[in-house]
Amino acid sequence: MNYINKIQLPENISSIKDVNEYYDQNVNDLITYLFKKTKFNKHEILNYYKAYFKNIINKKIQDDYINLIEEFSNSILPIILKSKYPRQGTYQLLRFIDAIQPNFEFIEMAILNSFSHKKMSDIFTFSGHATNLLSKDIRLLEILDPYYEIKLNKNINIYQKEFNKISVNEDEETILNKLRKTHRQLKFQIIVSIITDELKVEDAAYEFYLLAHCTLQKVQKIAVHLISKEKKFDPTALDDFGILSYGRFAQNLMTSNSDLDLVFIFPDRNQSFQNQKTYHFILSLIAQKMISILSSKTSQNLIYEIDTKLGPKVSISSNACTLSEFKSFHENETFSWEKMALMKSKLVFKDNNFQNGLEKVIQKFKLQTINSKNLIQEINEMRKIDIKSKTKKNNKKQSSLNISENVENKIHWYETKYSLGGQRDIEFLEFFFNNPKFYEIIENLEEKKYFIRKAKMLYFIIDQYVNLTYSNQKPSTLTNQILGKLQKNLKTKDLGTLKLSLKNTKNEINKYLSLILEHK
Repeated sequence: MNYINKIQLPENISSIKDVNEYYDQNVNDLITYLFKKTKFNKHEILNYYKAYFKNIINKKIQDDYINLIEEFSNSILPIILKSKYPRQGTYQLLRFIDAIQPNFEFIEMAILNSFSHKKMSDIFTFSGHATNLLSKDIRLLEILDPYYEIKLNKNINIYQKEFNKISVNEDEETILNKLRKTHRQLKFQIIVSIITDELKVEDAAYEFYLLAHCTLQKVQKIAVHLISKEKKFDPTALDDFGILSYGRFAQNLMTSNSDLDLVFIFPDRNQSFQNQKTYHFILSLIAQKMISILSSKTSQNLIYEIDTKLGPKVSISSNACTLSEFKSFHENETFSWEKMALMKSKLVFKDNNFQNGLEKVIQKFKLQTINSKNLIQEINEMRKIDIKSKTKKNNKKQSSLNISENVENKIHWYETKYSLGGQRDIEFLEFFFNNPKFYEIIENLEEKKYFIRKAKMLYFIIDQYVNLTYSNQKPSTLTNQILGKLQKNLKTKDLGTLKLSLKNTKNEINKYLSLILEHK
């Protein structure tokens, strides 16, 4: 097995069905053993491990390294096998060792940190994504050490302190590597705190928000510094632009995999530049550099996906606009759903005169009246487009109801964002429920508002846990520990009850919204 093929190990595994005809026979044999046995023998598992690594470790170091693997496994396997979810933990231990090999220092440090093996076991039984994070950086082992661990308590200074350690007076590659590592360490700290129940899942969203806020703050300084160095101008001349956030980031409701919906807004003129075209060009470079730093995919993975679609597509670039262009867009061009999105937006920083003036402009636009008829028409169009895009391979004519059911059957049962009756539909309902024009056609309004609040919390908890299970592609099944935490937090007795509760909630929300959309 070569280095490139290592990434083919399945990230999460909940049953034999998750791995079909895996190319490595030793892995197949281990998985079969784990899911057909009810009691496990440490020595038998070690034999599978050793057989696997003998095929991939260089023969010159094979004996020494396999001895280290055996020593580490002998120490942590008993803890994993006594855990509630030994199958996933045993498999993820193999993935962890595979990901870090052949790194003698890393595995020796893991052996020495025996007092952290309980937390490592919790991570391995939790998800492949959490295991991946741990394998990326040897310094993450410190986070599992009770002596070094940080108690998260909604304190922004914890995050700022770590980012302030990064000096911009180094070469770009060094700066960006330190930025990515710092972000990963802090994100891993939040995730470990959730896994070990040191942080309530309801509080995790704010910690993820603080991390994103401080990351963006540092990236802004880095981008301005790098562009000013390249283009030879005083960086303080560009310290007055605004960043408007939308979605989860704006509402402090982030998950570990949330993207950032941003619009970069700059003054129309800058007295420090004689040529305003040059100034606008610099603005474009600043925005592009920030997006590149945050979303470029590297061996360290990206920091955040960046979405700029809610901003005007104007002359500076597709990623930034001047204040006058922002005003013109929201006065003349926005759809009703974009006006609604602006209602829940937030200016990220408010620490200079331009940003304070921009805040007043934004607040004025938030007072605009939203045409409910136009919004209803736009929502209906969105729902038609969603259905067509998800069923375009199906050439048979179906009724809209059947098509909707077909779409729902194709997405994961736990999906809450874009499914019918999901988070987006809740946002629309909240607008209609708070609009006096619709009070006459909405029966039992207060009861429905209460139901919506409960649904939002249900979706939020499911999203928070699900987003801890994957890095790129959502898994077809969730790990047993994730399901256990969901059932505990949502007070459901089993998976079937949880699925039924989620399905009924979606159906009810879809029904509420459909009644409004169909009203003439």
